[in-house]
Amino acid sequence: MTVTAPGEVSLGCYVYGITSADLAVPAELRGVGDQAVDLFPLGELAAVVSPVDPDWTRAGRADLLAHGRVLDTIAELGPVVPVRFGSVLRDHDAVAGELLEPGQERFATMLQELAGRAQFTVRARYEEQQVLTEIVAENPAIAQLRKLTRDRPGDSSYGERVRLGELVAAALEAKIATDSDVMLAELEPHVVGINIRESVGIDRLLDVAVLVEDQHRAEFEQAVEDLAAAFAGRARLKLIGPTAAYDFVSAEESWA
Repeated sequence: MTVTAPGEVSLGCYVYGITSADLAVPAELRGVGDQAVDLFPLGELAAVVSPVDPDWTRAGRADLLAHGRVLDTIAELGPVVPVRFGSVLRDHDAVAGELLEPGQERFATMLQELAGRAQFTVRARYEEQQVLTEIVAENPAIAQLRKLTRDRPGDSSYGERVRLGELVAAALEAKIATDSDVMLAELEPHVVGINIRESVGIDRLLDVAVLVEDQHRAEFEQAVEDLAAAFAGRARLKLIGPTAAYDFVSAEESWA
């Protein structure tokens, strides 16, 4: 039982994730509200926690970044099951009784599955002018409509402009499908899990989270470099990671 002395403010527990009880948290690691991060163990599991004011609310970007920074730091040291941003329990007793105890077997299994693996994110964006140039060059109907509407007032060419927009959108979707398939075919042999995310914008190409085994990380990173070279001038690739496996643990799975 947690006992609060007269006049003392009872602090809650901000929960970042679940990890192994034998993991050592860096002493300098700070979390939400610039509070020190620690482990609250129960058997072989431990919750990654920090104290939080009972009146704390989701303050915004700084706390969201702190939440991610803590999880990614822990992920570099060992497997961690992320808990959604803003998860607070009233005290250590609640962490044990409401989180660790009921989820003990499930969390242990998830940590075992994540051991020796890390998430990376690959984002690819077209060079917008280049992809539009390709679309015009590859589609005579688009090139003709573009020429037809270029110097005509908007009102007099409204129908043609609508049709042009439809054709460009369809051609872009086809190009995205072809190029993203090429990228995925290059990445898939080097990963054990993949989650394709939706992206928006005319320059969108691929936004994918992958789960990579540590022993194959070098091959995976080389594959990304090879793709960046192959698409140079047409698309820009960005590799993010290693991070905690956010895309491979659902909110329901990560919170008891």
